[in-house]
Amino acid sequence: MISPAFCRVFHAFSLLSLPLVLMSTAQAQGAKKNVTTTSVTDDDHEQERAEWFLHGRTIPGKSTAELRHRAYQAKMQARNVRLARARAARPDSQPPTPSSGWTPIGPVPLASDATGTGFQDYHQVAGRATAVAIDPADPTGNTIYIGGAQGGVWKSSNAATGIASNVTWSAVTDNQATLSIASIAIQPGNSSPAQSVILVGTGEADNSADSYFGLGILRSANGGDTWALISTANSGALSFSGLGGTRVAFSSASGQTSTVVAAMAASSEGEVAGALTSHTYRGLYTSTNAGQTWTHNSLFSGGTAEATSATSVAYNASAGLFFAALRYHGFYSSPDGITWTALANQPGTPGLLNAAACPSNYVTTCPIYRAEITVVPGRNEMYVWFVSLDSNDNPVDQGIWQSENAGTSWTQINDSGVTNCGDVSGCGVEQGFYNLALLAVPNGTATDLYAGAINLYKCSISSLNPTCATTPF
Repeated sequence: MISPAFCRVFHAFSLLSLPLVLMSTAQAQGAKKNVTTTSVTDDDHEQERAEWFLHGRTIPGKSTAELRHRAYQAKMQARNVRLARARAARPDSQPPTPSSGWTPIGPVPLASDATGTGFQDYHQVAGRATAVAIDPADPTGNTIYIGGAQGGVWKSSNAATGIASNVTWSAVTDNQATLSIASIAIQPGNSSPAQSVILVGTGEADNSADSYFGLGILRSANGGDTWALISTANSGALSFSGLGGTRVAFSSASGQTSTVVAAMAASSEGEVAGALTSHTYRGLYTSTNAGQTWTHNSLFSGGTAEATSATSVAYNASAGLFFAALRYHGFYSSPDGITWTALANQPGTPGLLNAAACPSNYVTTCPIYRAEITVVPGRNEMYVWFVSLDSNDNPVDQGIWQSENAGTSWTQINDSGVTNCGDVSGCGVEQGFYNLALLAVPNGTATDLYAGAINLYKCSISSLNPTCATTPF
């Protein structure tokens, strides 16, 4: 059975993940070139929503993400100057303690009718929640971390309480250099939540006007009390700035729980701001010391020049393998997070992602743009969902696929309930480069599969319903 705590967290995550706005000039999660995305219709008022959101938030020719980073740097420099002066004046004094005159008032929903005209008035709303992680070191399920698109990381220590409104949250990264969060992963094998190792991939690599780029991977070794920003890889030769940490996955194999893989993609703001340099590589990064240092994985014969955005990574404990999805390349697996091999049989219709269509050298005709991977805990059962782009750069649904043998073979899951949901403007993967989510959880001997696009859907896969009849959730 699914726990009440999971249901509350998934509902909260789902509601907060509703689409806000799409960029029209930079592909989500960073293609190697800027391509104008054109929709046949604008039933969702995407352009108007973008204008509404950006009104009063932009300076012509300036990136909001870069401006925030500069403001943070100026703040830290000013703080260091003040502390140095204070210490010089009173060498034996302690640093001043924070004022107790402030009372936290959030996070709480806000009124959405900022114009006062009623346009885009959704009443009380909240922003996007981009990541949720339940700490396995807490058997009660009370310790949960949630990340916001621009709201940092929040922690609850009573998330399993019976009344949702009684769950309390504390911001744990407000003093960090970036509050843009894409993913959260917690090292398995710890026995105390106070000593949990937590990795946070910063930067939201989604195609929206307010997707800030990241500055690296935040790491905490004490349950979120303090953090260190890991801003480079390959002994400092490569920079994470401008990227978004789309997914992070730890190995749970015995003796290997310090091995972790991060899927990194370019963010639209990173491209606009010029934060991506010759020392910034998209793709997969591996750490063998629980996230303290990282190495870029050169998977292709052409080297790093062929690296493209990695949109998902997951660890299948039953198979003892990492699985990853790479834009314009396909799906790969690795036993150790270091040596990667393209799956001999790729998900999708036969031949869609074969070696001829998706060679190791970078070609944009390979029909995979964004993908999600989810593994059922405790089973050698996994699912992928991926989209490609048509000639007009509109997302095309390539289907949801199931494997019960570590990716050796794949069975298509019926997603007609997603593509023909009955909502005039909300079916299918029209915004698949912006919002595409997939999560599988065990429910007795069955599997509950949750799919998130413009709307949210759920189906229960069992021996009586092996290919799923997906319904709105």
